[in-house]
Amino acid sequence: MPAPSRATIRIETARKPIFKWYVFGLVSIFALVLLGGGHNAYALGLALILPGLALVFGPVGRSLGRWGDGAVFVLLLLLLGAFLPSLLTGQAEWRSTAESSYHLDLGAFHSVQPRVSLEAWLLALAGFAWLYAAANWPINTTGRRWLMFLLCILLVVFGGVSIYCNLLGLRYPGAEDATAFSFFPNRNQMANFLALGGVVTFGFAIDGLRHRRLIHLAGLFATSVCLMALVLGVSRAGVLLYFTGIFIWFIFRLKGSRVARSFKIGLPLVLIIFSFLISSNERTMGRITHLWEAPDQIREEFRLLLYRDTFKMMQDAPVLGVGLGNYSAVFPQYRDLSRNYQTVVHPESDFFWLASEGGLLAALCLIVFVGAYLLRCWPREEGQGRSYRLTALTAVLIFLLHALVDVPGHRPGTVYFAILFAALALPRMDASERRYNALYFRGVGVVLLLTGVVWCVGALSGWTVYSRTAEAVFREDASRSMQIGDYERSRRSLDRLLSLHPMDWRAYFQRAQLTLAESGNRSRAADDFQRSRYFEPILGLVTMEEGMVWLSYDPGRAVSAFRQTLFRELENKDGAYQVMLRAAKKHPPVMDRMAALSRIDSHYRVLFISTLKGDALMKEIEQELGEEPDLSQFDPGERKRIALQWVKHGDIEAFDTFMSAHAGQLEQPWRFWFLLRKNQARFKESIEFAREALTEQVVPEGRQTDEEAPIARLERAFMTNSRDLSKGTALLRKYLAKQDYRKILSVCDRMIEQSRAPVYVYYWRAEALYQLQDYVECWYAFEAYLGQLDAGARAY
Repeated sequence: MPAPSRATIRIETARKPIFKWYVFGLVSIFALVLLGGGHNAYALGLALILPGLALVFGPVGRSLGRWGDGAVFVLLLLLLGAFLPSLLTGQAEWRSTAESSYHLDLGAFHSVQPRVSLEAWLLALAGFAWLYAAANWPINTTGRRWLMFLLCILLVVFGGVSIYCNLLGLRYPGAEDATAFSFFPNRNQMANFLALGGVVTFGFAIDGLRHRRLIHLAGLFATSVCLMALVLGVSRAGVLLYFTGIFIWFIFRLKGSRVARSFKIGLPLVLIIFSFLISSNERTMGRITHLWEAPDQIREEFRLLLYRDTFKMMQDAPVLGVGLGNYSAVFPQYRDLSRNYQTVVHPESDFFWLASEGGLLAALCLIVFVGAYLLRCWPREEGQGRSYRLTALTAVLIFLLHALVDVPGHRPGTVYFAILFAALALPRMDASERRYNALYFRGVGVVLLLTGVVWCVGALSGWTVYSRTAEAVFREDASRSMQIGDYERSRRSLDRLLSLHPMDWRAYFQRAQLTLAESGNRSRAADDFQRSRYFEPILGLVTMEEGMVWLSYDPGRAVSAFRQTLFRELENKDGAYQVMLRAAKKHPPVMDRMAALSRIDSHYRVLFISTLKGDALMKEIEQELGEEPDLSQFDPGERKRIALQWVKHGDIEAFDTFMSAHAGQLEQPWRFWFLLRKNQARFKESIEFAREALTEQVVPEGRQTDEEAPIARLERAFMTNSRDLSKGTALLRKYLAKQDYRKILSVCDRMIEQSRAPVYVYYWRAEALYQLQDYVECWYAFEAYLGQLDAGARAY
């Protein structure tokens, strides 16, 4: 038989799809996402249950190669180093200080939170178990096609919900604080999920263009939905991941057959979709433009400062790290360059997170594993199976790239999604491959399954078997018990919380409050407050709240805590200082100490003086005048604030004396004369200062028809519709020409009452009152005019 020509049509016999275990995996992942992706006990419990089920009931035993298996085994073994005795592993300086200076027992293990470390280790084990389980799931080419179709449907649903909720400004329960709609508490994880799905469905769609299969059109729809959801979610990282993935996919396809058609069709299609969606969202376009136009600023942003501080932490424990689950507890001891008012819970990088908690050797093992995996799964065969595997491999690569600058690898919802694609990228199982005894995998599966069930049941019942559940239960019970006066139970709950998290500054803070409420033992409470400060040395909120507690017990300690607050990180130091002042006013003995505290900086001194009135105000001002009679120790803006407080709430005769001698030290001194003479009931003199300093407002011309209209007709029209600005302005010009100030006043009053009047209306109302010699009303009219000028200046 002759060889088939290029024109020969090959008829492919439809095969029954094999992919049921992958359907289980895909649907399970979307269930994880619905539960929040991995931040609560239910999602984390399910993250153990899923690989447990897969190992117990699914096919198991496949090896990922000698290097891959060895790297995983050594990695998991190294992570168990958190449970070595601290006497063998050595102690960091901060730990020695905590135990010697603050009389704390941080346990005998290398990890200060061994229970948390054990849970984190189980989750790491579950992640690898999910990969080993999925690597054994059978799937054929037809099954891959239908699996991609199912993925498209699920992504259209989830992406559509995201688009709809972003358009309406809605938020997902449990993720209310996210800046855009997200099933995850952080929108970047949602962006990772959508980017991976968008890249895979894009590859599925373009592959359909080559093979002319209608089912692949679902991929085009799904990838468009994912991109639109990323755009409306204003995720710079997500959009960049999406297009980086497509770029990598095209690079892979350049090595394949018949690339010209997919490239010619696919690339313009991507650009069209991108242009349409991005051009309709200026906010996202601005962020992407900023990304490429300001590389220097990006290099210096907070993320890199955080990496540098994390690197110092890694240098202190390079071999074993600080123990799994301990980053957020230990990092404040190393935080310097990245200090700000925000709490840091992770280093913005999966790689740095692993290296800091598990050690550099663990990070090296992960690198070896990834390298061995990539070598193993690189597709060498031809055919449509190769295309599907390349697409899955692309998703794995962009996930790994994102893991360098974010933490998708610590969220089961995203990491399990990527692992599913990692399994799909592996070659077919070969009979010559190394295999392990299934009993080992079944045993691991049983452990994971039972632990996951226990976590979920514990979360439902309040059973404190999982640390996050236990923390919530203990903290809530301690607060409730203290409120009802059951101090003994409250202390038991706090002690149990501290046994779980011995570096929790909030627990020490709460225990100090309890001590003061229960016995008033100031020394014992002060010890716990000091521990609270030690374990959170950056945030000003810690010492500010401490000062609030001390106000009712010890004014000296209260002001000392407030002083520390001003040297710590706060989002709004001025606002925090004013909150402290308002609280201190309720305790008069504290105010003298607050006065002394205000002298640490002229800015705080002005804020303090600005809250005083009467004799208290004059006492502080006299002290400042004693230092410099012209208040030159303050800058012009600060002198202005002090002078305003003085003229409004202080001794006006003393202020008159000050103005007579030092008016030149103030910006726009006529304003202070304006206020002073009014407070002295010398309204006409006050107004004269304003009239001399202010420029006469010009009234613009109205419409030509209004300007040419007879005054009587204008009056009737304006009385009928006082909101007509043009008629009112024309009428005002005519009255000004006649100098009819009573009618000028009437027109101005009606324009101010009926609409948002222009600023010149306020001026001429004040001037009309002056000409009519109604000086009291005139003064308030000029005050209103000045308010309009100031508001316009601020808006400008």
